[in-house]
Amino acid sequence: MTGGNISGDHGLPNANLFDYKTSTWTQGPQMSHGRWYPTNTALPNGEMLVTSGEDENGLPNPIPEVWQLDGTWRELTTANKSMGYYPWMFVAPDGRVFYAGWEVGSLWLDPSGTGAWTDGPSHLATFSRIYGTAVMYDIGKILVAGGVDNPPVDSTEVIDLNSPKPRWRSSNPMLHARHHAVATSLPDGTVLVTGGSSSAGVNDATGAVLAPELWDPGTEVWKELAPTTVKRLYHSTAVLMTDGRVFVAGGGQPAAEGETDNFNAQIFSPPYLFKIDGSPADRPQITDAPAELAYGAQFSVGTPDAATVTQVNLVKLGSMTHAFNQSQQFIKLSFSTGPDGSLTATGPQNANIAPPGHYMLFLIDSNGAPSVARIMHIR
Repeated sequence: MTGGNISGDHGLPNANLFDYKTSTWTQGPQMSHGRWYPTNTALPNGEMLVTSGEDENGLPNPIPEVWQLDGTWRELTTANKSMGYYPWMFVAPDGRVFYAGWEVGSLWLDPSGTGAWTDGPSHLATFSRIYGTAVMYDIGKILVAGGVDNPPVDSTEVIDLNSPKPRWRSSNPMLHARHHAVATSLPDGTVLVTGGSSSAGVNDATGAVLAPELWDPGTEVWKELAPTTVKRLYHSTAVLMTDGRVFVAGGGQPAAEGETDNFNAQIFSPPYLFKIDGSPADRPQITDAPAELAYGAQFSVGTPDAATVTQVNLVKLGSMTHAFNQSQQFIKLSFSTGPDGSLTATGPQNANIAPPGHYMLFLIDSNGAPSVARIMHIR
């Protein structure tokens, strides 16, 4: 965890490490300067890149820093660039870091040594998608949606970083214009967008969008789903849980005019958890899976449902704030089944595709229903 707030827009230089095994925090070495509203990006070598934010003087912090495996910080002094808050940073399949927005011009960052930026393709939209949302919905493939406050927009764009010359292209617009919405990768590879507002203004509740939308990457078609009962606007959050449901919470501080801060949460159950008649779906089960996985390794998944499994997928654990999940990532694995009911899958080939960390392993059956996930540590 990096940065924080001194007062106003003045950022702390603090860095803190959480040990999930002992549920304890440890204060790490401080960064060179403060950061308020930065983005953390896990790198393929296990290091952590920190970009943007405002420093202790309330000024943009233009120098990215990398937390190294020896516990020290390295400034990318030759990658000096002022950027917007919480930039949308993604590790590309070639190991570089791709800045997908929210500004018009995309960028590539080489985080080795003292760092270097190179220009990337520009968005088709000629406006900055401030408080839009972005997600890597497949290996090297990114969706950006919505954003802007005067007024918010429904437009979307996609890019494939696997291409020799990646270019942004338009995809189908959302059914509702939104900013302050959240895009969440689901176990089956679809993308859920929740919350936000369609009305002009920084945080106006009159246009609050209660209905979530589901984007199918195969057809690029949006589908409206069951509405929530709570307006989820600025500072709202959404993260995927291991049971395939989505935790949707918060909003406020400051609250929109006429609204109150939402110190509450709701759980959304996507359509894949139900049969056509509305009854609970039959779901595949995982009875055994390794807790640790090496890159490119084959591994067995214990399940009584191997014959009906059509996908074996990973979703990286999320870390979400301000309409952008800095950690989630969807990866489809190759797998095979045997006549004895066994199921064998192959892990991601390298750390560029799946940076080291903890992932949720899901089985998807022929009806599209996901299993409850097992957590796997990939390194």
